[in-house]
Amino acid sequence: MHLVKWIRKNMGKLMAIFVIVIMIAFIMPSLLDQLSRPSMRGPNAAMWTYNGDKEITLEDIQQASAELKILSSLMADRLLLAQQDIRSILLSQLLFPESERAAMISDELKNIVMQNRLLISPLKIDEFFRQSRGRSELFYLLLKNEAANAGVVVAPKTAGDVLNSVIPQLTNKQADAATLVNGIAAANGMSGDQVLKVFANLMSIMTYSRVVTETENVTESQLKNIYARATQSMDVNFVQFSSEEFTDKVAQPSSAQLTGQFEQFKNILPGTITEENPVGFGYKLPSRVAIDYMIIKLDDLKKNIPAPTNEEIEDYYRQNLERPPITTEVPKDPNDPNSEMVKKQKSFAEVAETIKRVLQTRKINSTASKILSEAIEKTDGDFQSLDFEKATVETFKAKAGDYAAVSQEISAKYNVKVYNGRTALLTQDDIQGDASLGGLMMMGQSRMPTRLVKLAFAVPALGDEAAKLGPFEPAAPKMFVSIGPLSDMGGGLTAIARVVEVAISQAPESLEFSYEKNLPDLGKENDKDSKFVLKDVVSEDCKKLLATEIAEKAANEFMQLVKNQDWDSALNKINAQYGKKDANDPNAKTFAIQPMNNIKRISERDIEMTKMRVAGMMASEQIVNQSIMFGRLIDTFYDTYEQMQKNQQQPPVLVDFDPRLSYYVIKDMNVTDAGTLEEFEQIRQRLALEQDFIDSQSAVIDFLMPDNITGRSNLEETQKSTADANDTNQPAEEK
Repeated sequence: MHLVKWIRKNMGKLMAIFVIVIMIAFIMPSLLDQLSRPSMRGPNAAMWTYNGDKEITLEDIQQASAELKILSSLMADRLLLAQQDIRSILLSQLLFPESERAAMISDELKNIVMQNRLLISPLKIDEFFRQSRGRSELFYLLLKNEAANAGVVVAPKTAGDVLNSVIPQLTNKQADAATLVNGIAAANGMSGDQVLKVFANLMSIMTYSRVVTETENVTESQLKNIYARATQSMDVNFVQFSSEEFTDKVAQPSSAQLTGQFEQFKNILPGTITEENPVGFGYKLPSRVAIDYMIIKLDDLKKNIPAPTNEEIEDYYRQNLERPPITTEVPKDPNDPNSEMVKKQKSFAEVAETIKRVLQTRKINSTASKILSEAIEKTDGDFQSLDFEKATVETFKAKAGDYAAVSQEISAKYNVKVYNGRTALLTQDDIQGDASLGGLMMMGQSRMPTRLVKLAFAVPALGDEAAKLGPFEPAAPKMFVSIGPLSDMGGGLTAIARVVEVAISQAPESLEFSYEKNLPDLGKENDKDSKFVLKDVVSEDCKKLLATEIAEKAANEFMQLVKNQDWDSALNKINAQYGKKDANDPNAKTFAIQPMNNIKRISERDIEMTKMRVAGMMASEQIVNQSIMFGRLIDTFYDTYEQMQKNQQQPPVLVDFDPRLSYYVIKDMNVTDAGTLEEFEQIRQRLALEQDFIDSQSAVIDFLMPDNITGRSNLEETQKSTADANDTNQPAEEK
């Protein structure tokens, strides 16, 4: 009894002791672990080794961090970006990473690639930005060491001269280099020479990068080839006789023909061009995904949202007087569009309707976002307890909410129609060809939105066939996890979707393979049929092959006609005999003169550049195959012209182009020959400089690729960091 009374009397003290014991139980294992390790975390302890025997300590990292801050104060990041040079731009991202700026730079680099001004794959650009997050102190130290080892050293005086030149430009003459350097020196307890030495280190890295990546490898023959391809062009007019225009004139293929065609190409993806398969026949099924979707038409939602009040419109006008559309820039002289631009503020009456539309759109989009966010909470709410990295597809499936039930619930709650359904296993072309799903996209950090089709095919369950998403695109979705909110380019739809089934590429089990696509029915016309029937595809290909004889016969008949009468009369006769009737356009002609102007040969280098440009894009294989096909057609035209010149032959001439199962009756061909040797010599140096520039700029990304920097230096971590995670002097990857 006395014991019980004592416990009651001292309950507060006992609880305090109990809490302390629990705390010790949690702390003691890690404390004992720390005590059992040798004391190696002093500022001079090696954190990394490189080049075999060199060390990077915590003190080195702290010093590098301090120098990078000094460089930022000297506006070095702005200076690098202002160079408009790939080398400097990438170096800026390595040493002064900013996520928002990085996304913009990535987009700009990809635009340059698409303009043929860089020989870099977009996938490599993505990899650079993926690797360059954090570790700026390490890259700075390693590149500085490489420059020093190569004997590239910039004197502080030279650094000072550069700063004297660029600081007034960067600050619009609001500051000078001496004042800036002295202020930084005073703030950091340094001398001005020490500040200049830091900037000289950066200049050494810049110079070293330029020396290593600049190339002069373009040969004389390469320059002449580039010049010839740039200056030689062809204009050609022809009438095409394609076998597909005659398929209605052949009998249905026999079972044996269908089976033979299917068996020959069932393991080849459609459009794959080879020497054995120049046409690109193929019936292998590409990777496919099935999608659940919820789609809302914004016009349906608009009916439930009240229009903005006059008070709301007036408030917006008062709060945004200095912004468009209220304030815009106009020429100072209305009669001179090239005169100085000045700001002009519009009256309330001028912009009231525009503001009303802006506010109405905002309300609609806000309501749509609210509805879909609520839908995601209901369908994905049970995922919160899961470890996304470890949970299996079956676990996600078991916890996924019912899209159909949630659609009905939110439709009733918000009085708006929600289009809901589940598609069949669809190809990329199926989704992209759909008027609803094909236009849906989602914003990430990049200025360019990512299409639903790319997100859907990026699910990890597709393995090596999964689409590759860039570091500034939305993260690759998990199966049964909602993607969205999504919107279409025209702003008419908003949606969420999820992948519920996948299939990797495989040969069809039989010629009888088919599927209903189960695409959304929003009252829009789809670009493709609602059902895929493999036998129909194979049958059409067989008929094209059978129809080549008729196409050849028609082309030869047309050749005879144009030899004896004018082209218009010949076209009228051939259309009357072989042409098809178009119910929508009675004046449409199956066969007509088609022009191709200013066409140039496509080299192997051009094809390789195309492959690099489209790498990672959806349907990239189709783009490459089409480029190969077009290049072969152009080569055929040029070869025909050369043969005509050799034989002193005049058009019309018949050209057989087997890869397209087509015959071309050439009306005329005109070739602008490559310039003369004297003209080549006049621009030879410029061509060499341009090509060297492209090649050197393209080499930069490999040189500055983070993993390549650490690989060249044989960087190895000596021990895991146990320092305070809040220590801002530590490299980002160690936190």
